[in-house]
Amino acid sequence: MAGAAGYRGRVRAVAIVNGNVRRLHGGLRVALERALPGGVRFTTSLDHARGVIHDEVRRGLDLIVLGGGDGTVVMGLALVAEACRGTGRPEPAIGVLRLGSGNAIADAVGAGGDPAGDLARLVRGDGTWRSIPLVEALGVRAPFVGLGVDAQLLEDHHAVGQVIDRVPGARWLVGGAARYALSVALRSLPRFATGARARAVVTNLGAPAIEMARGGPTGRQVAAGDVLWRGACTLIAGATIPFFGFGLKMFAFAGARRDRFHLRCGDASLFEIVRRTPAAFRGEYFSHHVHDFLCDRVAIELDTESPIEVGGELLDRRRRFELALAAPVTLVSLAAE
Repeated sequence: MAGAAGYRGRVRAVAIVNGNVRRLHGGLRVALERALPGGVRFTTSLDHARGVIHDEVRRGLDLIVLGGGDGTVVMGLALVAEACRGTGRPEPAIGVLRLGSGNAIADAVGAGGDPAGDLARLVRGDGTWRSIPLVEALGVRAPFVGLGVDAQLLEDHHAVGQVIDRVPGARWLVGGAARYALSVALRSLPRFATGARARAVVTNLGAPAIEMARGGPTGRQVAAGDVLWRGACTLIAGATIPFFGFGLKMFAFAGARRDRFHLRCGDASLFEIVRRTPAAFRGEYFSHHVHDFLCDRVAIELDTESPIEVGGELLDRRRRFELALAAPVTLVSLAAE
C-alpha cells in the first residue's frame, strides 16, 4: 500500500457511528461525543445513514470516521461515494473505529480497542493518509470480496440471528461471538462436512494475471480470456488489504501492486481449513489446494447460486459475477510505521 503524508492540523471531521452496535453502551457513547463534540452522528438504519452522510458531505469535510464492523464501513463507503457524486465534491478521507464483530478493515488501519481515543487522534490529524485501491463486485466497492466458506458463514450467521431475534429477550442475551458459534455448529459445519460445494470457473478478463506462490511470482502469466482456476469452491476472494476478518491475514500479496488485487482461489477440505487456521492468522497459509494471482478483472461462474459477501456485508446469491479493481479511497491509518 502506497504511503502518503499524514494530515497536519485539525481536520473538518464527522463521525458516523452505527447506533445498533452492541458495544455502544452509555459510557462509550458519551466518550465518543466528548472526543468530537457536536460531530458524532449515531444512525439506526441504512436510510438514516444515507440522509446523515448526504447532509454532512454537502457541508464539506476532510474526514468521515465510520464506526462499526466491516459491513458498516463498506456501506458507509458506498453512501459517501453516492453523496459526493450528487454534490460534485471529492470524496473525503475515511477513518475507522473498531466497533463490530468483523474488523478486517479496522485491522488494516491499526484501529485499536479504544474507539474514543482513536477518534480523538483522528480528528487531531494523527495517522497516515493512504490511497488504497478497492475491489468492486455487484456495484459495491470494498477492500475484500469473497464467496465460499466466508460468505456461507455470514449467510448462516444471519439465518441463526433471525431465529434468535424472534425469541423475547434473546437479542440482548446472545452476543455476536455466541451467534457465530451457534451458526457454525448448527449450520456451517454440517454443510461443509457433507462436501457440498459449488464448482467454479474463474476466467481472467483484464491485463495478464500474475500467478503467485509463497516466494513471489512464479513467472507464469494468464492472458485475458483464459481460465485462471477451476474447482470445488471452498474460497474465491479478492482483496487489496491483507486481512479477511477476525484477524485472519489471508492475502499476503495485497498491495504488492497498485494496479492489481490479490485473488485467492481454493478447494481445501474442512480438515485442512481447521488445521491451517493458525498459519492463516500469521499470513502464512499456502497449500497446493490454494492458488494465488494478481489480477485487475476476473469473471466467476458457478454451477449453483452461491452467497457473495463484499467487505463483510452479505449482498446476494449469484451464479455469475465479476470482480474488478475499483477507484481508490483514502484511509487514515493509525498503525505504527
